[in-house]
Amino acid sequence: MDYILATTHDKVKWYKFSIPPVKGGYELLNELDLTQVPHYGDKESAKVAARALGLATWRYVKIG
Repeated sequence: MDYILATTHDKVKWYKFSIPPVKGGYELLNELDLTQVPHYGDKESAKVAARALGLATWRYVKIG
């Protein structure tokens, strides 16, 4: 199971960013292209990336 960062809105947008994540270094995608977004093996790793990007809110989405 992988985790991908997404917005918390009713119409979900996806955070695209480079590894390692840097504050403000992201763009929002209107559709999910799994080849464009980083995957994490657990919530804690995804949370570390979200904080490094400076995101105030996000949602964990299980992909598997």
